[in-house]
Amino acid sequence: MKKRLIAVLAAASLLFAAGAYAEDQAALPGAEETAAVAEAAPAAETELELTEEYRWFVNEYRNVRGYTVTYYDDVYAYNHGEYYLTPFSSVVPAEYFVVDADGTYAVAPIVLDITDAMRTRLYGADVGETYLLYGQYCERVVGKKGREGFSGVHEGIDFVNEEACSLYAILGGEVTRAGDSNGTVGVYNAELDITLLYLHCEDIVVRRGDVIEAGDLIAKEGDKKSGSYYTHVEMRHGRHTSSSPYRGPKLTSDCPYAVMQEALGVVESGRQPVTAAAVYEAQRMRQEAEAALRAMEEEAARAAAEAEKAAEPEIELVDTLPGAEEGYGFEPETNAQPAPEATLPPA
Repeated sequence: MKKRLIAVLAAASLLFAAGAYAEDQAALPGAEETAAVAEAAPAAETELELTEEYRWFVNEYRNVRGYTVTYYDDVYAYNHGEYYLTPFSSVVPAEYFVVDADGTYAVAPIVLDITDAMRTRLYGADVGETYLLYGQYCERVVGKKGREGFSGVHEGIDFVNEEACSLYAILGGEVTRAGDSNGTVGVYNAELDITLLYLHCEDIVVRRGDVIEAGDLIAKEGDKKSGSYYTHVEMRHGRHTSSSPYRGPKLTSDCPYAVMQEALGVVESGRQPVTAAAVYEAQRMRQEAEAALRAMEEEAARAAAEAEKAAEPEIELVDTLPGAEEGYGFEPETNAQPAPEATLPPA
């Protein structure tokens, strides 16, 4: 198995190249920055390999079970403003991954194009962020007796925006579910023969049996049975009224990328893949830019100090005051009478 890289790389701002860093130090990673970073270390044309290993999984009751699973190891994936290295289920088609010159896998650019289109349709605007991707291994949790394991393999795609923001139907169709303990809204699209399920919804405005169009308001982003505000979207072929089991080593939902690309008319943006090698290169460029900036600031400070010193008048030290001959500061008396010589008294 390949040598594992660090799970979370330094900081989210590693995407800054030297120019972007100088322009806006607080900017979030975007398309332009992504392209700039990827140009520093383009992906290599290398066949992806799968890893088979015994891994531990922790269910919702903290019971731990081990399974032999097959996955893409150490995939570099953009999540919620940060980058993580994590396994992805081998169920995800290999075409949705790339590998860089260092042998580290990354999510292919088309995945970001598709999820961007889904997010824009879900929120009604190009806002919010992608949090988890389809087939991505979920967070590590501690089960009984202190054993650590994955909480499961992610069945859909998670998006996060603002608390209680409006949610709109990505595709139209018949509403098959309009609320449960998970805040689920299900919409079956007969033309594509798929059901899109939205989880953690609140203030649901549709009812079972309603026929809605793409872009119609369905609910608000909530935290039903999750503890934090985000919307989980998953796709299942056929007509369904509930989502797939969240925790487990196997995916029971379907990969949405091909269907969503066709349904939403996604055209590849041409953006470059964001890989570990590219981010390392961006980090190096950032460090060099910071060092150059510090050197410039130090040089400017030295130049300012020298200029200030040169502008001050020099103080001339003198031994005598004006008009003084002996240096005591008094004018000599021109009419002074000479002192009489001392004489002895008469005998």
